[in-house]
Amino acid sequence: MHQALITIATAIGGVIGFLALLIIAHKARLDRAARTREIRRRVLAPRVEAYLKGQHSGISEALGERISRQDRSVVEDILLHRILDAQGSEGDRLARALDELGFLGIYLKRLKRWRWWHRAEGAENLGLARAERARQALLQLLDDDNSEVRFRAARALGRIGNPSDTHALILTLNHPGRFSTISIANVLVSMGPGVCEIIMAYFEDLTPRARVVALDVLSAVGTVKNGPWLRERLKDANSDVRSRAAKGLGSIGDLMAGPLLVQALQDPEWPVRAVAAKSLAMLRYAPSVPELCNALRDSEWWVRANAAEALRELGQAGLTGLEAMLDDEDTYARHQAVFMLEESGVLDERVAELFDASNRRRAQSRSFVEQVIDSGQRGRLSDLSEGHADDQVRAFLARALERDVAVSRTRR
Repeated sequence: MHQALITIATAIGGVIGFLALLIIAHKARLDRAARTREIRRRVLAPRVEAYLKGQHSGISEALGERISRQDRSVVEDILLHRILDAQGSEGDRLARALDELGFLGIYLKRLKRWRWWHRAEGAENLGLARAERARQALLQLLDDDNSEVRFRAARALGRIGNPSDTHALILTLNHPGRFSTISIANVLVSMGPGVCEIIMAYFEDLTPRARVVALDVLSAVGTVKNGPWLRERLKDANSDVRSRAAKGLGSIGDLMAGPLLVQALQDPEWPVRAVAAKSLAMLRYAPSVPELCNALRDSEWWVRANAAEALRELGQAGLTGLEAMLDDEDTYARHQAVFMLEESGVLDERVAELFDASNRRRAQSRSFVEQVIDSGQRGRLSDLSEGHADDQVRAFLARALERDVAVSRTRR
């Protein structure tokens, strides 16, 4: 039995040793291949550079010899890495080099492979090469079963930049995959303002979810001239469409939308009301102050918070509106007003004026402090009662806070 165990252990040791030798040999082979590849890169890269500088009419002439399969791989790697950041004529020459060496044909064949990563790689490289002749094949890949392939095909078409393909990219938003939808939306954004007209033209052909994404694209790259169309979307039956339209109107700076966004503060769905408040802040639409003050009483926290921030962004008119809400009957409205007055620095300014030389300013500041205390939001005042630089201010705040505590106990 003991001898058998020794034999088994020896055999296992031998197998492990053999595997270790295989691993070492494989690593050595990979290291040798990497060194050889780097040597060839140093030889071939200057020739590619000479071609890019216009010293040769073609890449084959620049390379000057029949290149091996390994060298072709090195040249391909050089060209693809350079093309990522290439601009103008250099990008054109790199694309022609890939075509001249036959790589575009290889990439086109990869689009038909059954393994998805081959199709994705082929689409990616065709996009880098801005291969106009690959457009139809790439358009077909927009319906591929794999979301990564669809995204790579969409990005490739975006890089090729043929306007007639944009509508197909937009319709690809109808695919249910969230990753694919977001990725293709990013491609559309990268295409710039020109995509907006096509989004508007094909909007009705999109699913409800895709319409929301399309509006996000328009919000990111749209211009004021898209305002009238977006204003119409504020009437849409879908609340998600209405909220994204409200966001877009603020993003593009459509001042004509101010009155409609004020109306949207009364929308039955709270996300629409919340986004409308945010867009009014982006537009700096001063006439909305009364309605934003009313929105501080909204039953939804996000609406109240966005309305308060909007009032702060509207400057003095908005801050005056916030101060007026300090004695409002709605507790939540008072809390939001105090919080935003703290954030904007108004509370600290009023505290600093508690002993101002002006009787009027002093009276206003003391009334302000009492209102803040009555709201129940005493945190910042408590901090100032302990850390304010002025002894008189600290003493005044401490007495005011103590009186409030005493009154609260009496009421109990």
